[in-house]
Amino acid sequence: MTKPLAECSREVLEYIDPLKPVHVYRNLHKKCLSVRQGGLIKCHVKNVVMKDVTFVVNEKGRERVRKEKQKNVHAYVKGTVVDARDTDHLPYFWDDVTYNPYKWDHFVSKGKDGECRYVDSADWVDVDGNTSGLVSEILAYGLGYKNEN
Repeated sequence: MTKPLAECSREVLEYIDPLKPVHVYRNLHKKCLSVRQGGLIKCHVKNVVMKDVTFVVNEKGRERVRKEKQKNVHAYVKGTVVDARDTDHLPYFWDDVTYNPYKWDHFVSKGKDGECRYVDSADWVDVDGNTSGLVSEILAYGLGYKNEN
């Protein structure tokens, strides 16, 4: 069964329970984002805005990508989908977050000094699935950094 393709967060809210968190990841075959809730793919989307976000990387999946040199779904953004208008009160400048399993063990953000730091969470994210390459473009506000000890 083909899942619906939503353009934005407002449309995603029609296909999910907005009170429960979702997992959003890049769909390598459809060149968009997949939205999974309760273990089921609810829809695909080109762009989604979320709050109360955690960045998740499955270590065994990452190791398999590095070993086999073949992509698989092992990293995602977990949070609650919101209407993009809910972020209108926030400052314009957000941090870039990215993930590349061949370079890093986790999602990262580059600091002003150019050094990458592992990120664990964010108050808000805007994920764009229209980009090419390994990962989607992720803009984040209110980053929480991963303890690297």
